[in-house]
Amino acid sequence: MIGATTMTKRAASIWIAAGLFAGLVLAVALSAVQGARADGHVTGTESIVLSQTEVNFEPGASRSGEEVWIRGSGFTPGMQIDLLVADFQGALYILSNCRWGSDGQCDPARYRDGAGSVWPLIVNDDGAFATKWRLGRFTRANVGAERLATVWAADAASYDFLASAPIALCNLERNADLEEGADPVEVPDYCSA
Repeated sequence: MIGATTMTKRAASIWIAAGLFAGLVLAVALSAVQGARADGHVTGTESIVLSQTEVNFEPGASRSGEEVWIRGSGFTPGMQIDLLVADFQGALYILSNCRWGSDGQCDPARYRDGAGSVWPLIVNDDGAFATKWRLGRFTRANVGAERLATVWAADAASYDFLASAPIALCNLERNADLEEGADPVEVPDYCSA
């Protein structure tokens, strides 16, 4: 053969060893991104699930009674979790906080204003938690907006994001009161109605 090169067994072994070493280094580097940390705050199995991924969102309402259950598992027992969603301007809005009374204590009666039903939200011995979020004032103008959003679970001590789940904030009644012959308002792709 003209122009063909041959490789000795030694050279082939060196190339194979170099390739295996490079693969090992890459695997270690990629696993470090999602792996456990030295402080023990990440198990690598954290997840959250919402009772509904599409919720009726009434833009501009002063206070909404719509509720979504949020459940998590795979978290470090005893960890305090903050649940967050971005408002329409991109600022993080805490879903799992408490609305304070005038005496500086958590006031369960103010749950209607929006917040989690459990505060503080502490992971149980099995690594799980459950709370519900009442949209409350999140529907007010210049706060929330009809859109596809992400609910984040974060370590309350470090604000490391540990898990997320999508939620569609949809005005499900936008075309409910149309006059006869009126054209319906277009529904975003992420909403069912």
